[in-house]
Amino acid sequence: MRNWFKCIGWFGCWILTLSAWGQVVSTDTSALSTPNIITSDSTQADFITIDRIFVLGNRITKNKIILRELSVEEGLTFPVYELNELLKKDRQKLINTTLFLSVELHVVEVYPGTADIIVRVAERWYTIPTPHLALPRAVPNINVFLRDPDWNLLTYGIKFTQFNFRGLNERLSVLAQFGFTRRFGVNYTVPYVDAAQKNGIEVGFSYSENRNINYMTLDHKFQFTNQVVETPLNPASRRISALAGWTYRPTYYNTHGITLTYSDMQVADTVLDLNPNYFTHGDTRQQYFMLNYTATGDHRDYVGYPLEGYRWRASISKLGLGIFGDLDLLRISGMYSHYFNLGKGFYFASSVNGYISTPRFQPYANFRGLGYNRLWLRGYELDVIEGQAFVMQQNTISKRLFATEFDMSRYIPIDQFNVIPLSVYIKGYVDHGYVSNTIEYEQSDRLANQYLMGYGLGIDIVTFYDTVFRLERSWKIAGTAGFFVHFNSAL
Repeated sequence: MRNWFKCIGWFGCWILTLSAWGQVVSTDTSALSTPNIITSDSTQADFITIDRIFVLGNRITKNKIILRELSVEEGLTFPVYELNELLKKDRQKLINTTLFLSVELHVVEVYPGTADIIVRVAERWYTIPTPHLALPRAVPNINVFLRDPDWNLLTYGIKFTQFNFRGLNERLSVLAQFGFTRRFGVNYTVPYVDAAQKNGIEVGFSYSENRNINYMTLDHKFQFTNQVVETPLNPASRRISALAGWTYRPTYYNTHGITLTYSDMQVADTVLDLNPNYFTHGDTRQQYFMLNYTATGDHRDYVGYPLEGYRWRASISKLGLGIFGDLDLLRISGMYSHYFNLGKGFYFASSVNGYISTPRFQPYANFRGLGYNRLWLRGYELDVIEGQAFVMQQNTISKRLFATEFDMSRYIPIDQFNVIPLSVYIKGYVDHGYVSNTIEYEQSDRLANQYLMGYGLGIDIVTFYDTVFRLERSWKIAGTAGFFVHFNSAL
């Protein structure tokens, strides 16, 4: 109870502080232009008929990809007030394709009752061959690495990504990775393969191997094979995976997807000696097909750092389709997030995530929980809390200090990089949740099967290309605290 009062006290002080700052900090600037508005003073008509739609600035992106996102069409008639609202939403949809740095929509009235729509876009940089330096999946987030840096955990290489391939919003990725995980892969995504632009496909293949893998979890920390053997296993694991997927986007905001994945993983004998439950069938090789269905709805104003709107996701996966007999696992998960503009630069976001899996006894290699897939309670970044089911709920209240743009055209002659938007937010947050683990592994003794809560204060820095930099000071319900950094939006 004392921790509850502490949390409420911190949150109350934070809100009062934000309210005081809100009286002196201007938040009127915006990094992106909004559509021009038609009013009764600017037109003699109550209805507007769209004559022509012109698209400007798209040197690579095909017109049909842009027009696909618009609710307005040539020849259609709209009430003036409805047209304004539609254009605002259409601009948000174009921004959320992540194809453009900025989007402007203009209504040009040709004569009373008839108008043209001008869509002006500034395209991103689409061809990105970059050095690849990252942490492997065995490290939940960068804070785990910073706590006890081990440079052998890093992966490095070259990653080539061609966004907006052929100007059709396709994506081609090729990866050559070395270090902790040697991985070679290729992935190709086509969002639309039909004339109606509703059906898409995805294919991919990868090969990877590790000389060192996490074979179990102790005290909510991954344990690696090189901690118990003199030299890393050669290799500790090999994996081949391939996937084929189909997506269906019936409306602007909703998407359905079905993916069939094949996985073939083999580990060294020593891994099963260290953890006999790594695979449950007593063999060093695990093969299975996975069939996954996911439905999503995304109504956020800006996917990189949403401030208004909502999104949801529901997913069901069957691992093991009875072909190899190595695995039989069912997973169901769901998520809902809502974002509120409170006015005067204040924002509130709330999100809930849930997960359940069966059967009760599962191979460690396929066990999940908080700490996987970028899901954790803030304050528990250093902990992997595994279980067959979990639920977590997150809340954030934030205050925008400022939003501006820096014109760097004198120093950077490349259009896609010479204007740098920058927004800064201060925030307070409270997360809580519960992980159910009935296998009674040793790692479940401390944090699983009990109420968890984390809360804290932080600063979010948002700039171009969906880059978010978060600095957070968090406390656990037990009273321990930590300082954490992240490079993505929290909710």
